[in-house]
Amino acid sequence: MKAGCDRAAAQTAAHGTRRTWLAALVSACLLAACAAPRPYVLRQGIWRGRIALNTEEERPQSFSAEFALRGSPQQGELEVYNPLGNIIARLRWNPQQALLDKGSEQIASESLDALVAQVFGAPIPIAALFDWLSGQARQEPGWQVDLSRYGQGRIHALREQPLPRASLRVILHADDRL
Repeated sequence: MKAGCDRAAAQTAAHGTRRTWLAALVSACLLAACAAPRPYVLRQGIWRGRIALNTEEERPQSFSAEFALRGSPQQGELEVYNPLGNIIARLRWNPQQALLDKGSEQIASESLDALVAQVFGAPIPIAALFDWLSGQARQEPGWQVDLSRYGQGRIHALREQPLPRASLRVILHADDRL
């Protein structure tokens, strides 16, 4: 009789342990689902997010800001915002010229790349950036792009040449207005 009670108690304990593990597994799955990043939705030709550029110089340089980019490498607009959401720089370009609005100052140039370097403190390949933002691993001389986390809205590119080395990071924001 005692053996039967011991066996029943052991089965009940084993069943309870299995239920506990099953409940823990279900809870973990639910928590993981809640923590998983929501896929971001972008409008065609419009990107919003955060951009950071760090250069490895004698005195390392760092730039980070919110941004909105519209258009194409041939014609477009890039707005850069401070933490309060105010525009600190606006670049506009077309095949004829590029314009940089920085506060009350406006600078015109034939070179978009030169104006981009003024805003970020170092050159960023705008034509390649459009492809990278679209999930296309376009080759750019001196740069290596990592799109392995593109599905989570993250892009990382390293510039090896020309020196100084630079690291570009982009985090895209969802466009909930679609």
